[in-house]
Amino acid sequence: MILKKYLYAALAVVSAIALAACSDDEGTDPGHDSAPAVTIYSYTPGSGYNADEDVKIRIAPNSKVKDIYYLSELTTAKQEYVAENGENAYADYVVENGTKIESEDDADPEVTLTGLLGNYTITVVGLAGNGKKAVGSTTFQGLTWTTITGGTMTYGTLGQMGLGPNHVELQSCDSDDTLFRFKDMYGSGLHLKFSFHGSNQTEDESGNIYHYCRVAQQDTGLSVNPYGAISVIDAGYYQKDDSYVMGQGFDNLFCTEGQNKNRVSLSNFYVVSAGLLGYDPDVFVPDAN
Repeated sequence: MILKKYLYAALAVVSAIALAACSDDEGTDPGHDSAPAVTIYSYTPGSGYNADEDVKIRIAPNSKVKDIYYLSELTTAKQEYVAENGENAYADYVVENGTKIESEDDADPEVTLTGLLGNYTITVVGLAGNGKKAVGSTTFQGLTWTTITGGTMTYGTLGQMGLGPNHVELQSCDSDDTLFRFKDMYGSGLHLKFSFHGSNQTEDESGNIYHYCRVAQQDTGLSVNPYGAISVIDAGYYQKDDSYVMGQGFDNLFCTEGQNKNRVSLSNFYVVSAGLLGYDPDVFVPDAN
């Protein structure tokens, strides 16, 4: 069900935040004015992309670089090639097998890579007119997920504004056994990630064991008129005090053992530019086995 009256689906606007810059290889004559150089910056891609498996890179060459090539492949594949043939040979491999960037202006070229599932290394080679090479690289871990169970998500704050209930999937991250998500929590491709809060647990009178969880701030991909984009964050991060999510009425609880296994309650705070929309819990009830 779409959000009525108050909400409308919108493209998520993600600020371009530089996550990491790679180190440079100045070529065969480090420190010399004629040496080419390239630097890579990686960003979260904008709307229409899946941040779990897509990444945008910006390549900043110096004035000596005439041609730019890039290659993205599993880190293990690059490591195997370098171990057998050496770094210089891998630079040649990128030029021969990678993609050449055709840039018609002076702007630093940008490329968005999609479907990177696993640990990838993105290598860039800049060629100078004299044949010298500069090499830069950055890494990206694309997250893959396994469905634990489907179930019904009943929304608190957003439910009062017309969203759901909806059938979603509870999934675990294949590379991090403390990380989970609700697939399509807010619509197609709009997921909610959450993680275990250390080893902190609690048990109710029926013997159900609940693991405390955290929800770091993230975009929902939804907007409310006239305030714009809606983000979600848990009370501990919002108040900058972890105790808020452990026993102060804003607990995020994932039942890991007992008759309520896989039931999840998240006391999510929904935030817009003007402030707090609300914090009624979102509750997931798994399908019957």
